[in-house]
Amino acid sequence: MNLSDSEIEKLIIAQYDILQKLALEQGENVTHIKPHGALNNMACENIELAATLAKSIKGINKDLIYLVPTGSKMEEAAKKLDMKIACEIFADRNYEDDGNLVSRKKPHALITDPEQAKIHVLSMVKNQSLNCHSGKQIPCEIDSVCIHGDNMSSLATAKSIKDNLIDNGLDLKPLNKMKKFKND
Repeated sequence: MNLSDSEIEKLIIAQYDILQKLALEQGENVTHIKPHGALNNMACENIELAATLAKSIKGINKDLIYLVPTGSKMEEAAKKLDMKIACEIFADRNYEDDGNLVSRKKPHALITDPEQAKIHVLSMVKNQSLNCHSGKQIPCEIDSVCIHGDNMSSLATAKSIKDNLIDNGLDLKPLNKMKKFKND
């Protein structure tokens, strides 16, 4: 869909408002925002769209943590606005040498084997770099791991990754409990 900047901003705010209302009903608050799907993918490569998203999210609440794919235009736009950002990697996706995700149209786009995913993630987290399908590594910041829920092995992949990270001495915690976001 081709939407104007103001339409995108209205959608982001409306979705946040709905989620925040639900959170408040449970005695909680929304602490972070992550654009999803095609919007996220387009904003990774389009600085204008990335800037619109960043401005919209910062306008909602400057204390929201903005979850962005590491190395993306979204990260770049958020840093320009001095936002609180958490950089994310994808556990079940391969990367191209430019740091973008391999297109789902390609046969090697997805990592569906939980064992392969846990090795992929541990390597990226320990090295603070993206593992490209070619073998290239791109240094980056990593705060969060995304595991897509649209394949049969998603739950097993999530459990395998979590257990492996903990077994390797990593301390897992909610984004808003991370040291970098405490009382800035």
